[in-house]
Amino acid sequence: MRAAIRQDVRLQARAKLYAIGIAVALLMGLAGRFFFASDQAAVVLPLFYLLGLGGTTFMFGASMLLLEKSDGTLAALRVSPLTAQEYLRSKAVTLTGFALFESAIVFAFVYREGAVQPTWLLAGLVALGLSYTYIGIGMACAYDSVTAFLFPSATLVSVVMQLPFLGPLGIGEPWAWRIVPTAGPLDLMRAGFGADVPLGYAVGMSLALVVGSMLYATMRFRRHIRLREV
Repeated sequence: MRAAIRQDVRLQARAKLYAIGIAVALLMGLAGRFFFASDQAAVVLPLFYLLGLGGTTFMFGASMLLLEKSDGTLAALRVSPLTAQEYLRSKAVTLTGFALFESAIVFAFVYREGAVQPTWLLAGLVALGLSYTYIGIGMACAYDSVTAFLFPSATLVSVVMQLPFLGPLGIGEPWAWRIVPTAGPLDLMRAGFGADVPLGYAVGMSLALVVGSMLYATMRFRRHIRLREV
């Protein structure tokens, strides 16, 4: 597992994912700083995290799997001691860890005043990063190129997963957007900034989303990649 994490960090750095992610985070941070007032940060930041950082984690997970497919890395891993579960956990840990780093960059630019409850904020960010990574990898397993992956299935799914951002903006009924599972992590992040949200729902839906996306990625990975099993 430690070797897999070290290898993932090297591959992600070589693929310029860290440079791209930092650039996206800086752009989001600057946009939030100059286009939104300080008292709007508590509303803006959770939406930024859902739309921007969630989306990049989704794409990064899928891109890494497709890159390793094209490079022949996955074929080589079939004769290594690495299991499917360890492969997926390594991707989830490294990409979610980097998503937290991106989130800190955006936070430093945008948030200027008010109390923050870090437990709920971090819980929402971790749930978002893990679930988006697993879903991206799970969807990409059946494809051999980014273009084939993106159109139309991944584009449709990523749009649907982002829909809960409309709730805090007052568009439609709040309960309607909570049908989409990513509303759970979004509500946790909003709770971190003091928003009045149904915490029981947020915690339960976030756990269900992470577990469900992990099982989905594992099932798809076993079917299409077939690494060694425990």
